[in-house]
Amino acid sequence: MDYKHSLIFESNKKQLKMNENTDIKLIDILGIESSSYTLNTSSSELDGADLTSVKIEPREITITGDIEKNKNELVNRDFLIRFFNPKQDGTMYITRNNISRKIQYRVSSLDFPTNKMYENIDFSLVLECIEEPYFLDSQNSGNYLTSISKQFTFPLKIHPNKIMGYKMFKSVMPLVNNGDKETGIEIIVKAKRGKMNNIKFILNDNEYIKVNVELEQWDELRINTNPRKKSITLNGVNIINKIDRNSIFFNLKIGKNILKYECDEGSTNIDIDVQFYRKYLGV
Repeated sequence: MDYKHSLIFESNKKQLKMNENTDIKLIDILGIESSSYTLNTSSSELDGADLTSVKIEPREITITGDIEKNKNELVNRDFLIRFFNPKQDGTMYITRNNISRKIQYRVSSLDFPTNKMYENIDFSLVLECIEEPYFLDSQNSGNYLTSISKQFTFPLKIHPNKIMGYKMFKSVMPLVNNGDKETGIEIIVKAKRGKMNNIKFILNDNEYIKVNVELEQWDELRINTNPRKKSITLNGVNIINKIDRNSIFFNLKIGKNILKYECDEGSTNIDIDVQFYRKYLGV
């Protein structure tokens, strides 16, 4: 099969596209199939050893390309150098045939071989994915625990007392993680219709996270259970001290998960948005 790749880089509020049709062309890319693994073991009285853990090592991605020889070649070369700044982190979006995913990166090196006068400018770019070696969904895979049920059809006839839709409240949400690893979630609670007291989220009936806080109308509560990003904020202010002491920053298991919520008061006053990104070993 003839695989086709298309890359989009975002860094410092700028964007760079790279494929076979752009002035900055993608020639080859390595390191997207899988990262390296480390098997940690302990000694055993039996033959062999006991496996204690498996670690996914940081991922290195090597990209080779060239800059088309035209009136913009020097401008494009300068843009490439300034865009891939090792002091700035970035996000690479990759589409391989019909599969689209993203990954966070830091620039390790950008080299230009000796340029020939009448040929395209070649370059080699090395990216390091250190804290998160997994590829993620290009868009979040969450959903809303509240939604609008439409109450009109076409052709449309509008009457003064016609109800155009009504809010539906669900206390249970199925979340499917068909990635390659457990993943954290971000829960956004907005008190749009009034107060709410003490909210609790329960995953698969055996783990929960509860925040003992009162939300006034228009307040926004955010709960993030992702590794290295674990936090609980109210209108941007850290309130992790409001968490119930038996709470767990849970992760979605591989397969189907059930998320429930309950609160002491004001369950119909809030909108809840649940966001998560599946993690993949490669693309």
